[in-house]
Amino acid sequence: MKTTLLALTGAVVLLSSCGGKAPIDLQAHRGGAGLMPENTIEAMRNAMDLGVNTLEFDLHLSSDRQVVVSHDPYFHPRYSTRPDGTVVRKGDPKEYLFTMPYDSIAKYDVGLKPVSRWPEQKKIAAVKPLASELIDFTEAYAAEHGLKPFNYNIEIKSVDDDGEGTLWPDYRELCDVCIPLLLSKNLGDRLIVQSFDERSLEYIHSKYPQVILSYLTDEDETDIEDILEELSFKPRWWSPYHKVVTPENVKYCHRRGIKVVPWTVDEPEDIRRIADCGADAIISNYPDRLIEILR
Repeated sequence: MKTTLLALTGAVVLLSSCGGKAPIDLQAHRGGAGLMPENTIEAMRNAMDLGVNTLEFDLHLSSDRQVVVSHDPYFHPRYSTRPDGTVVRKGDPKEYLFTMPYDSIAKYDVGLKPVSRWPEQKKIAAVKPLASELIDFTEAYAAEHGLKPFNYNIEIKSVDDDGEGTLWPDYRELCDVCIPLLLSKNLGDRLIVQSFDERSLEYIHSKYPQVILSYLTDEDETDIEDILEELSFKPRWWSPYHKVVTPENVKYCHRRGIKVVPWTVDEPEDIRRIADCGADAIISNYPDRLIEILR
């Protein structure tokens, strides 16, 4: 296994690469949800300070068509506290972002409630930010601290189910609000847009062909030939659940010019296995583990 030097602020980090290839792209899932409140500016700052290459986060819309950074289309009971201080509990009626203006969304806290899923997560006050504000912050932060510009792996969270168009936006509207906003940031090839929803990927490919696309797939999708036939075009990235990744399907993708970017690889033994398979990037809730293991 070969090592490559990557210069960071005041430090040099050794990142592993397999077979003499480029260093593995280290990506902070939701900004590193295992360490900081997910999908917040605070999480992105922490991931940048750690030295990841790519910031990964998710997009939804508010009722006034603001692009909000959030994995869930509603305030999840895992992490949410209402403006009046009451916590959102499992079984409560869901409070959907698409039914609320952003100035109401911004009054909820998403960083103070303990998260059993991620016991190491630091507890700080935080809100769901606007995508524009988050990107403006990360771009400015990198420039101010002499950091190499970061990449962005951003998920369009469209869902083909009952509630589309009322509880969350129609996929075309979501794309037509999010993609122009992202393109306005002039990120060039540092911007990757990902989705599980083939409809969104096809729509973006047709209407915004300059966007690099990543096809997210679930754990029950294992046959790479069948997977790639689901789209009418060849995505630049395939982003599978990490347990389905093998050296063989990585090689299959590489022969076709497709990068392999598994999610969410958190355990040390899984990080090592995915690196040995020859993956191009690793998405993890624990970017500190990626840095430590892949030096």
